[in-house]
Amino acid sequence: MCMLTAYVGDRPIAPLMLRATQLQEPFGGAHATGMAVIDGGSIRIEKDFGHISRVMSTTEIETLKGTTGIAHTRYSGKLMRDPRHNTKEKAHPYIDDTGKIVLMHNGDFNNYQELWDELKSSHTFRSYSEDVDDITDSEVTVHMLSDRLAEGMTMEEGLRNIARRLNGTFLLCVITVDQPETVWIANWHQRCVVGVGEDEAMFCSSHIGFHEVEDGFRIFEPPKNSIIKLTRGKVEISPMDPERVVPNLEVDKCELGGRILDMLKKGTELDYKVMERALNKDGMAQALGIGQERYREYMREGVSIVNPLIQTLEMLLRKGYIEERIDMRAEGGVEDTPRYSYSLA
Repeated sequence: MCMLTAYVGDRPIAPLMLRATQLQEPFGGAHATGMAVIDGGSIRIEKDFGHISRVMSTTEIETLKGTTGIAHTRYSGKLMRDPRHNTKEKAHPYIDDTGKIVLMHNGDFNNYQELWDELKSSHTFRSYSEDVDDITDSEVTVHMLSDRLAEGMTMEEGLRNIARRLNGTFLLCVITVDQPETVWIANWHQRCVVGVGEDEAMFCSSHIGFHEVEDGFRIFEPPKNSIIKLTRGKVEISPMDPERVVPNLEVDKCELGGRILDMLKKGTELDYKVMERALNKDGMAQALGIGQERYREYMREGVSIVNPLIQTLEMLLRKGYIEERIDMRAEGGVEDTPRYSYSLA
C-alpha cells in the first residue's frame, strides 16, 4: 500500500506535503517518494527511490513551489521480492505525453499488462525497466486518462470512464495545468481523508497526515466509489461507478483491539506490516462480523480496511495498552526504511 497527500492553497507546499506524507509513510510507504506541483503554468516533478528523508537529500523536492500539488510514498510487494523494481523512474507521480497531466495511484491493478499492451505503441512509459521488462502498473492510467481528455471528455467523465476498465484496488489522484487549482480524486475503496479550510483544501490517505495542520480544517472521510473534486475551500463529490456496490462495513474496534493485544502477548513486538498480514488471515473478518471467505472476496474486489486498523492502534496507544516506535530496516535496496512496530506497554 502507499500513502498519498494533495493540497490546494497558499501554505508553503513542499514542507506541508512532505511532512503530511512523512507522518504516514511508516505504515505503508518509504520504498519510493515523489512530488509534483503546478508552478507558473507548468508541472515540476521531483522523485527518487527510497523514503522521504533520503529523497530530500538526493533531489530538489524541498524547493518545489506552487498552490497545487500531489505527493506520494510507495510500498511495493513486488520490489520486496526483487529490489530491481525499485528505481527512480518507477516512483510516482507519472506525467502524460503532453506534459499537462500528472497522476499518482494507491493500489494494484490486476489487468495492467493488458492495458499496457494496448497503449505501449502510442505512449511513452517512463517507468519501463529493461532489467525486469516491466512497468509500474499505475502508469497506464495517466495515458488512458490523457486519451479520454483528448477525445473531448471532461476530467470527471474521463476518470469515470477509465475506472470501469480497472480491475483491482485503486485511488487515483490527478492535477492538470488546464485546471491549475484543482485536485481530482477517483476512489473505489482505498483510504481517503479530506480536509477543507478557508481558501484551501487537502487530501491524505490517513487522518494522521493532518496531525500538524488540523486546526482550521473540517476533516472527514468522503464516501467510497466517488469522484472527488478539491478546490480552494470546497469539495464536490459525485458517484464514480453506479454499477459498483459499496459494501456496508463497520469495524468493531474493541474486537480488533483485543485481537491485536492477544497477538502482542505472544511475542515481544510486531511490525505493522506483519500485524496487518496476520489480521487479514485471521482477525479482521471477525472484527467486521463476517466470514473469512467473504472477507477474502472483499480484498479481491479492492476493499481496503487500513484506516480502521490504524485508528484501532491509536485507540490502544491512548489507553496506554501498547507502545509504538519507528524501527529502521532494509527494504527494497534501502537500509534505513522506517516502519512502525508495536509492543505491550
